[in-house]
Amino acid sequence: MICREQDGAFVMMKQHEHGQLSGVLAEWIKEERGLGENRREEVLRAVAEHDRGWIDLDETPFWNDAADAPYTFFDFPLVPKLTFYQRGLNEIEADTPYGALLCSLHFDRLIDISGEDYPELTVYQEHEKARRARIRRELEATAPIGESELRYDSHLLQFCDDLSLYLGLNKPGSTKAEGHPWWRDGFSGSEDFSFTSGQRITATWKDEGTLILNPFPFRRQLEVSFKQRRVQRSVIKEKGIASAYKEAPEEEVHLILSGPEQ
Repeated sequence: MICREQDGAFVMMKQHEHGQLSGVLAEWIKEERGLGENRREEVLRAVAEHDRGWIDLDETPFWNDAADAPYTFFDFPLVPKLTFYQRGLNEIEADTPYGALLCSLHFDRLIDISGEDYPELTVYQEHEKARRARIRRELEATAPIGESELRYDSHLLQFCDDLSLYLGLNKPGSTKAEGHPWWRDGFSGSEDFSFTSGQRITATWKDEGTLILNPFPFRRQLEVSFKQRRVQRSVIKEKGIASAYKEAPEEEVHLILSGPEQ
């Protein structure tokens, strides 16, 4: 679950909803390596489905007593989280082995960034290392993977994941100081896209409905939408998180992503 607190309520977005939004963003990225040829559809499906392991977990949110807030993707208990990660990767691999390779690498990078070090993580990473080696061997016989191709696709997944998270974790129209600290200096890794000329993409709200991205990463101005729920603390206190979430109406958020000159 992606969650932020605002005005006495938790604004909550399902992980798979966020993943689907990531997939929409990936469809419109300024392409560099000719996604139209080999694995374009596989890559787009992988980006859109990368968080499908959360589908069942997010049906009913869990309450974190220590944080006095719902559990999120950031602090969800490790063992069930890793179990569902692997289930999601198994489902992705059944559809697109290359997509599973891409998503497995993505999760491995996130674990490394987190700095966490637990025995369960070591077991998970060894399992995923073996998965990636097997997929590489299998694809080598039919559709060999170029390292530059894999590197670009990894950057694409990372950026679309980050931007979709940004939209879920920040109040539209907020100032940089009010925004989530992860992206105050821009989107890490975006400077590696050739169309940015080495400049990191930054995000600034023009108003409550428009986000300005500079350099602009898409082929045209985009209107995107996603669903979320606004769950009041007072209702959680009265009924518990599960009932409060279920009863909260679903909202559809519409935003425009634009460049500085558009």
